[in-house]
Amino acid sequence: MGVPIVPMIDILTILLIFFIVHTQWKKPQTLLKIDVPGAEFIEGAPSTEQRAVLAVTEESSISLNGYLVEIDELPAALERLKKENPDIKLQLDVDKKAAFGVIVGIWDALTSVGIDAGEVPARIEISKSPAP
Repeated sequence: MGVPIVPMIDILTILLIFFIVHTQWKKPQTLLKIDVPGAEFIEGAPSTEQRAVLAVTEESSISLNGYLVEIDELPAALERLKKENPDIKLQLDVDKKAAFGVIVGIWDALTSVGIDAGEVPARIEISKSPAP
């Protein structure tokens, strides 16, 4: 008497389909090297929501969803992004050495195209060490 292998193959196929469907495929966040600032006393859980990334390097290079953009071209690029996907949400990744004037310019560009700057979270690194 042999071991019935067909039911095992059926179960493995169903498990494989389940894991493929429920796996979240992550795409690279940005093409720029960003060293985000850290915080020790902020509590929160990491977000699993997919957002378009607006990134700024320490040299004030700006990328929007993986494409390099100049600060004066940012409002037009944001408008195009909004037209292509009206429900898109943004995330701001800023290097800790970036100039604050660039950040203010980005907030100004966001507001000029009708995006509330308060709705664009900035990514920070939360320290894993326990608070005293």
